[in-house]
Amino acid sequence: MSIQLGGLVSHILLEHFGEIVQKVGSDLFRFGSKTIPLIAMTTNLTKKQIKKSLCALIKYGLITFVPSKNGVVAEYSLHKENVLCLLRYPKYILLIKNRYGEEAEMVLEEILQQGSVTPSKIILNIMNKTRDDKDKSMSVISIRDNIISLITAGYIQRAPVPSTETEDSPVPVLETSEAFAQVLPEIDIRALTLKINGDESIVIKDNSYWRVNFDRLHQDFRDDLLVTAMTRSIDECGGELMRQLLQLMYLRTDPWAPTSNPIPFVELKDCCKKVSDKPLLTQYLDQYLKVMEESCSGVVTSSGNASGGQFILKMGYAIELLVWDLIYSTVQERLGTKAARIFRLVKAKKYIEEEDIQKNAMLPAKESKQLTYRLLEEHFIEVQALRKQSSTNSGPSKAYYLYYIEINHVANMMLETVYKALYNLISRREHERSLNKWMIDKQQRVDTIVHNMRLRGEPEENIQDIEETVTPPEKLALERITSTIKKLSVAEIHLCDTMFILEMYFIYKSK
Repeated sequence: MSIQLGGLVSHILLEHFGEIVQKVGSDLFRFGSKTIPLIAMTTNLTKKQIKKSLCALIKYGLITFVPSKNGVVAEYSLHKENVLCLLRYPKYILLIKNRYGEEAEMVLEEILQQGSVTPSKIILNIMNKTRDDKDKSMSVISIRDNIISLITAGYIQRAPVPSTETEDSPVPVLETSEAFAQVLPEIDIRALTLKINGDESIVIKDNSYWRVNFDRLHQDFRDDLLVTAMTRSIDECGGELMRQLLQLMYLRTDPWAPTSNPIPFVELKDCCKKVSDKPLLTQYLDQYLKVMEESCSGVVTSSGNASGGQFILKMGYAIELLVWDLIYSTVQERLGTKAARIFRLVKAKKYIEEEDIQKNAMLPAKESKQLTYRLLEEHFIEVQALRKQSSTNSGPSKAYYLYYIEINHVANMMLETVYKALYNLISRREHERSLNKWMIDKQQRVDTIVHNMRLRGEPEENIQDIEETVTPPEKLALERITSTIKKLSVAEIHLCDTMFILEMYFIYKSK
């Protein structure tokens, strides 16, 4: 297990759930699957505390359990990948807001906050939150429609329920049947409306629990990465062509397959004709496909002639190219352009001797050696010694050294560095907040009071009197704190994007 990942997971759990849940999650990370008595032995927590912590983690999909060998007790395991997803919650919400609007954004945010929740509870919570907000006029029907839209698009899925075969078992097995998963929830609009209007006698019967489908959101993140990369490599029409290829891929291929099934040119051309704002794409479709095939390192390959053949999209290879670009930029930023030149040379030659590096990199011998050893020290390249037996048995054997790149090792090293950097960023951000907690709380209280006063329509003079309770020196200090926290948050977002690319690489490598 990675020490850096363990520290990051522990810090995320502490930030979102508190100290007790963090102890349980960290214990499961260190020791793997464990039963409740074993967790109690190593954490010194009571069984009641452990059970509450496990319930919370199961509700948010961070823990799964299976029957132990004797079948009497359950063994719990932590899902590290889902814990890291907590860092991407703002990006999930922004994605849904951009595609479906503010109401769908509020639906997804409510589900993320609750972990797993019924549609009726989602509607009630959103209506109660926006009851006094005149800027947000929402209805039960519109929220219901947004829930259905997110379910249909696959962003929300049914939470697993105990299997009927294990009803009498001491440890139930959670599952989601395919047939049941496709059934849309039945929402009683009339009962919800009466409940919202203050009729406490109404009892809402809704036993279908739903949660966020992270795979579907990650699929969109991956597609946006590829579209953006193709737009930068070619132009906007090239990016749109990649988007159309992805849409056609999903009609005949599993979304996470490393290589798509063949996509007919005729279907691709028909889809491009429907893109009205990019007429050049249809006009020069053959040329765009040829450029994409030749200049983009074979992400798209063809079979047959351009006007009647088929095209294959290599998703795994595209992610690998993104990882290579990520490594290039990292080497350049950390060690400079000359070191990046040597790194590219080693990648191009696959195996190369030190003398050949000096000749082909067009650098002085001393500087070339220093940069090569620096790359070796930073684990961006590796060296392999090959011994050549002397022609005469009396002399010592000679050896020559070949430098090469092991991308799996480099990607894993970078992923560990990202874990450590994220841990440091989150720690620094929490330190800034705790150090200035009283000032931030004061500003939040003033903002809340001012907001309520504006909703009530009170005079502006009264509002200014409340705002002036925050002194000018405090305002300057708050601006500095806010700027620092904002910079740390932006850096965290960029690191999460880097982590996502590296994680995608290892996902495709495992297929």
